[in-house]
Amino acid sequence: MTEIDTTGTRELAKALVGLSHHVLHMFNDIGRGHDLTAQQTELVCAVIVRDRVRMSDLGKVMHLEKSNLSGLVDRTEKRGLIMRRRDPEDRRVTYVELTEEGRQVATSTHCEVTRRLNDLVAQLPAEVQLSLTEVVEKITES
Repeated sequence: MTEIDTTGTRELAKALVGLSHHVLHMFNDIGRGHDLTAQQTELVCAVIVRDRVRMSDLGKVMHLEKSNLSGLVDRTEKRGLIMRRRDPEDRRVTYVELTEEGRQVATSTHCEVTRRLNDLVAQLPAEVQLSLTEVVEKITES
């Protein structure tokens, strides 16, 4: 790898980290508007894009240990935003689903983040948007 390639890779990684922080701040700001912690915001948004999710899968998605996830789910359930449901076919499996209020909060949060990102991306030329989409999809698929 040449010095130019190394520098370009480093700069791209730095830019992606900056973008990640920017998006996380958006989620956190919008979540605070609903009196949600950052993790509660992540939780309801993780559930809404999957409709319902097994606790074990949710732990993987959120990179949380079982005990930390259980506490987060407990607190969010007490807020009335999610509910646990046992799988009638396999009682060992517990699903997390959004309540109606949780669905409204998650939809509002997700839509607002998407709107803000659309506003940012709309400032870029169409060919840059397409290239960025391809890069992000390749990175997130790996």
